[in-house]
Amino acid sequence: MKKKVGLALGAGAARGFIHIGVLKVLHKHNILPDFIAGTSMGAAIGALYGAGYSPNEIKDVAKTTKWKGVVDFTIPKSGLLKGELVEGKLRRILKNKTFDGLSLPLQVVSYNITKNKTVIFSKGDVARAVRASISIPGIFTPLVIDGDNYVDGMLGNPTPYDVVKRMGADIVIAVDLHNESGEISNIKLKRGSFFHQLKKKLILDELFNVKNYIFPKRWPHLLKKILDWFFDKIIFSKKVLKVIFRQEVPEVTKVMYHSFIALASNFAMERIKNAKIDILINPSFKNLRLSDFDKVDEFVKIGEKAMEEKMPELKRLLRKK
Repeated sequence: MKKKVGLALGAGAARGFIHIGVLKVLHKHNILPDFIAGTSMGAAIGALYGAGYSPNEIKDVAKTTKWKGVVDFTIPKSGLLKGELVEGKLRRILKNKTFDGLSLPLQVVSYNITKNKTVIFSKGDVARAVRASISIPGIFTPLVIDGDNYVDGMLGNPTPYDVVKRMGADIVIAVDLHNESGEISNIKLKRGSFFHQLKKKLILDELFNVKNYIFPKRWPHLLKKILDWFFDKIIFSKKVLKVIFRQEVPEVTKVMYHSFIALASNFAMERIKNAKIDILINPSFKNLRLSDFDKVDEFVKIGEKAMEEKMPELKRLLRKK
């Protein structure tokens, strides 16, 4: 009887593009997963694959997505982004599919912070489940379902090897995106990068709110027009904005960001240490960062190389009686 292969796709932001390379190599060797479980970016890649996209098509989606087009700021009470644009984008790409409409069984990991427990989505709207799974605390507002708040599944199960095992996999391939190399210490916002655009848009939105607060809409039209001109051309001219945009990320943001990454990474490494996994993919990232959404090709190549190195072992397990 043919052994069933389960693929556990771990959390890791832009590093999650490594999953595409893993899938490419599996397809190349005609070894298709029977089950997929995914956390955060792993959930997004798994959902696309389950919706019928080939690894190359998923790569094209990743490369052509305009990340700044899915940024929807809100007043930062529980997160900077509403997440509605991301969810809408996912729903369009996934063609409104439910879990029952996917080409293979998929389970998506999220974390219910209201009840302090890991939650597995396997029914209903796939886009909504993925939105819950990718909701990084502090970046996205939690997704509210039936009064409960859901955030990134990385908090409860960063690499869901046990989930895919329970789904019925005989052989578990787990792609874990955390290792002791850690994250680069300084947050450098490269011009044009997703987080550079994020910072820029946040600043512009805040300036817009400040202007409307100082010059209310109820003021006479002519007076407001003159003051708007003064605000745009003098107070926040292009020269002034250039100086503002060159500023570093605030130190408190760096501390919060690295604290979350350190805690999550340590948890992921501790959890995987004594796990019973048939094929563990744990690649080195060199100087690539969690925020390098513009380096899809590099991540995919890392995934391909890492999976190719494990192919002899995987084929041996598949042949074993």
